[in-house]
Amino acid sequence: MSDGSSSNHTHSVTVLKAGFLAVLVNLLLAGFKMTVGLLSNSVAITSDALHGLIDTISGFVVIISEKIGSVERIKLSHEKIEKIGAVFIALIILMVGIHIIVESVEGLINPEPIEYSLSAIVVMIISIISKALLGRYLKITGERVASSTLVASSVETINDSLIGGAVLLSVLVHLIWQINIEPCVSLIISILIIKHGIELIIPNHSLKHRH
Repeated sequence: MSDGSSSNHTHSVTVLKAGFLAVLVNLLLAGFKMTVGLLSNSVAITSDALHGLIDTISGFVVIISEKIGSVERIKLSHEKIEKIGAVFIALIILMVGIHIIVESVEGLINPEPIEYSLSAIVVMIISIISKALLGRYLKITGERVASSTLVASSVETINDSLIGGAVLLSVLVHLIWQINIEPCVSLIISILIIKHGIELIIPNHSLKHRH
């Protein structure tokens, strides 16, 4: 009995630690990207910053779902609570994907002048690397403790890294050839995001067989 209690405590501490780390990283990166996006008048970078703020919500979902699941008075198991959290994150991913599609279409119809700077490149490179490392950490940790919520959050974080790569590509192309491909690249990435969101809603049975 004590072994089970100790195992649950370790699971809870691990998930909460990962959740808090995700919240901190997303908040810091979102702040930097929002500043650069507004200064450069880049819709893509600003949207990426807003996406980062939404990711912060995902981090709080991880924390809250773990807290609720650890309260003995509530009859729901960790697995059921984390399933709810994973679905909630998937819905967030779908909403962000649809939002980016709308922004991309508007950018194609009514393009606006953009003024990129070296700071935009630096911030995007830091964001891409940070998100990739965070996504990897969440995935490994989630699989180790069989947390579907962390695994779902890792998928979203890796998507953020892809979005950052697309935005960085847009910045470089604009600086070198003065061509604005932000809307086109963002449209492609949004489709990938929606695909991942749908995949998260489909039950993942692989974690159920992990112990």
